[in-house]
Amino acid sequence: MAGDVMLGSYAARSCAVKTHNAFDRTVPHPGAEPDDSLAELFDGGLTYQSEVLDRLLHACAEPVLDLRELADHPGEIRTGACAEAVAAGLPVIMGPTLPPDADGRRLGNPDLLVRGADRSDGRPGYHPVEVKWHKIIERLRHREEPVAELPYTELIKPGPQHRTMISGYGPRVASREADFLQLAHYWRMLEQLGWSADEPTVAVIGTDDHPERAGEGPVLTWLRLDRPVVRTFSRSQPEGWRLRTLLERYDHEFAFRLAVADTADRRRGATDDPAPLVLPIVVDECARCQWWDRCRPQLHQDDVSLRVDKGRLDVREIATLRRNGVFTITDLVDADLEELLERYLPEVQHRAGAESRLRTAVRRAYLIASGIPLERVTEGTIDLPPAALEIDFDIETTAGGLVYLWGFLINDGGRPRYQAFSTFTDLDHEAEQALAVQALGWLHDQLAAAETTLIYHYSGFELAAIERLAKGTDDPVLTWARGLARTKQERVREERTGFVDLLDVVKEHFFGADGLGLKVVARAGAGFAWRDEDPGGLNSQLWFAEAVSGETADQRTSARQRVLDYNEDDVRATAAVRSWLRAQP
Repeated sequence: MAGDVMLGSYAARSCAVKTHNAFDRTVPHPGAEPDDSLAELFDGGLTYQSEVLDRLLHACAEPVLDLRELADHPGEIRTGACAEAVAAGLPVIMGPTLPPDADGRRLGNPDLLVRGADRSDGRPGYHPVEVKWHKIIERLRHREEPVAELPYTELIKPGPQHRTMISGYGPRVASREADFLQLAHYWRMLEQLGWSADEPTVAVIGTDDHPERAGEGPVLTWLRLDRPVVRTFSRSQPEGWRLRTLLERYDHEFAFRLAVADTADRRRGATDDPAPLVLPIVVDECARCQWWDRCRPQLHQDDVSLRVDKGRLDVREIATLRRNGVFTITDLVDADLEELLERYLPEVQHRAGAESRLRTAVRRAYLIASGIPLERVTEGTIDLPPAALEIDFDIETTAGGLVYLWGFLINDGGRPRYQAFSTFTDLDHEAEQALAVQALGWLHDQLAAAETTLIYHYSGFELAAIERLAKGTDDPVLTWARGLARTKQERVREERTGFVDLLDVVKEHFFGADGLGLKVVARAGAGFAWRDEDPGGLNSQLWFAEAVSGETADQRTSARQRVLDYNEDDVRATAAVRSWLRAQP
């Protein structure tokens, strides 16, 4: 029966085709039971979640009930224990399983329930909290309205009644909308149960340090779900869009997933089966989705969503193109763009810069169809003045964002040589800072011994790490490194000493069909090849975990060497890109 369909907290935030495939009886299921949270397992998110919850368990000054130990028990035991804890009004409930919401057709188990102010009826009021393995806080700049404030609490007193405000920061709503849709799911369940606080506020614990006190660990970032913060399509508005609350956004997406599931549940393989409400469109989730082998054959080999994967158009944008007869990159390149835009733009005003996004996609489609990975957008030689000493620089970080490896390639006129500073242990902030002082102290000595020194890195990630490590400390080495990292590029070029972001140089002169990441530019432009068959920053974090916690000494040793080889290849790739840029006519 369609009414038996129940959906979990990932449904509204993830691909609707997943929901269809899960309930369509004519679709063969993959070997493993589909679970949207598997992506977090692969990414190391569950490890981080466990670490944070353990840390909260020991740091919290209020009573905490840890229900994670009931994870293998029957559902009625888990939900019963959760109900008892809520009835007792416990301040923090860890690993709860909420009783099923039969009316709303929801299932869910947030990472935490945190007690806030009592409800208007006098009963305890709770807020759901999730732990996520990514940053959730951003610094807000260039805003017309008064400086925003970030409400946060610390692990010692997590409840929203202990909130502190920090000016100039805010939650990353646009890029982390999925987190808040998941929390809205739990909020609706708490409302139905009569457990929700009166104020519809939720929290995420990300990988961010305290914004103003580095090294103190993660905080709970709070956000109201009933304030209009999400730009969505609206046919009734003259602008074509309107701001909606996260609860409105969630309710719409969840209702649609229920309709998709109900339609799928009625399919039996008969000729009169209802047609699916959704068809595959490639999104970021596809890379590790259990259903990819089901969806991929349904896509043309040159489908726009499949081939244009940098600056990827979203589901509504792709669906709008398809309604206008544009399915493949060839269709997109051959279309009369101006005529297409007249029909396309009114349907995609939920995205700021929709016209620019489509024009960029057309440009990428043309390059892909033509087999051109990189397009030069300037003429003449590229100005990259030499220095007596040139150093290529790259760091590697743990799943929690701590720097465990500083890698340098020294180019002083002889054979380039690799220098690494690393630690393969369970890092804390003190150990991370000690390693940074060692590595940057070495760098300081190199600069002191050379007449001019340019340190090349690719993107601002390395300098952001130096800034973070130097914040709140008076260590002379870190203070020196932060000053060098802040040096204006005009002065760096004039004095030929300091950091140079090679990505900025590449962006000035090239457009990439698949973006301008180091892997793309080094391979397609400089012809560089990594030794590892699957190089990448995410993989290096998994290798680090194995290097620290592998079952055998051989596994740990092999993983350590793999990380060092990967980092060395990254800095050698940066050097190769620099040489290639200098050789441009």
